[in-house]
Amino acid sequence: MSFQKGFRSFLRFIVCLGVLFAQPLLTKAAEDNGARLAQDPSQLSPSAKTRTVVADLLMIDGAFYVIRGDRGEVRIEVTPETQLSESFTFGDRIKAILLPNDEAIAITRAQPGETIGTTSQAPSTAPSIPTPSPSSSLPPPKKSVPSTPATAPNVRTIIADLLMVDGNFYIIRGDYGEIQIEVTPKTQLSESFKFGDRIKARITPQDQALSIVRATPGESPGVLLEKGPLLSTPTAPPVETSSESESSTSNKDSSPTESKASPKIRTVVSEILMIDGDFYILRGEQGEIRIEVTSQTVLSESFKFGDKIKARILPNNRALSIERAQSD
Repeated sequence: MSFQKGFRSFLRFIVCLGVLFAQPLLTKAAEDNGARLAQDPSQLSPSAKTRTVVADLLMIDGAFYVIRGDRGEVRIEVTPETQLSESFTFGDRIKAILLPNDEAIAITRAQPGETIGTTSQAPSTAPSIPTPSPSSSLPPPKKSVPSTPATAPNVRTIIADLLMVDGNFYIIRGDYGEIQIEVTPKTQLSESFKFGDRIKARITPQDQALSIVRATPGESPGVLLEKGPLLSTPTAPPVETSSESESSTSNKDSSPTESKASPKIRTVVSEILMIDGDFYILRGEQGEIRIEVTSQTVLSESFKFGDKIKARILPNNRALSIERAQSD
């Protein structure tokens, strides 16, 4: 009997020791598992905010792609982790998903219907094609059917100088830099154009020209958005007839001094990128500007590459005066 009592007390002692030593280990393991469960969804789910840029490829400089979009030139970095659908060359329109530090996550070729622009995505995983649910896909067709035939996509009217004719493409320079527009068999051309001509083009969001006419001497470079019914009526003839009728009535009631209003002059402060004969190529806040130096231009001194100048120019980009800009 004494042996059994001693053995039972020994077992109780062993069990108590096991409970005392196992409890800290169990609590620590539970805390570690809880920390992992709390940490995994919070650290892996949020990703950096990205943006999708559709633009034309200007140059490939080592590991950097220089592109031109709706907000000027952007220099993006291609890293070993960047997913490239193919190799690209100058002039290709690409679609790039970028991080805030301009590192490319993925680069693919833009679809024919995609226009130049930038869209931002909230922190999420890589963008995927949304699959609409059956409940959400039923009502949209009822609302979109009557509205689509009534209005046409936004059409831009651009007045700019022609830089180059490359096959079926006209490269023009406006207020926001260079734009490449496509001339299709449906484009209405009033005449043939060459380098330096100031043209007025109506283009679609896909940068396809609907009509191209010669700009009048009083029209300055700019962009005008229009949205309305999809009508294939040329705009050049009615504009000319209306302007002639208005000018004939205004000439009867107004004095000749009113028709000779002074052109709008703008002042540009920028750095010289290149001097090409009688032309100064500058870089400002809205891209590159090509101004012409004539015999009537007042130059305070001779300038070279990198100088920061202050130029007063006419709407046709002819310089009235050029002087050195004051250093801030």
